[in-house]
Amino acid sequence: MEMEPALTQEERHSSLAIKMEKYLSARIDGLRKQNDGDRNAEETAKLRGRIAELKILRDLLITDHAALQDTL
Repeated sequence: MEMEPALTQEERHSSLAIKMEKYLSARIDGLRKQNDGDRNAEETAKLRGRIAELKILRDLLITDHAALQDTL
């Protein structure tokens, strides 16, 4: 998978990034709770896909990609 565009430290600590991270985390938690219910395989797969995409977006906000590159 290609590395996503990295945000600078300043961008990751901006008020918008902090609000977005909180929103995305809350949304992920809500979808996980929905996924705990009685769902068929197709509905479960859709929820898991949505959760995975939201986690990618959230991780862009909180991950220091430069630091990750140094460990690879």
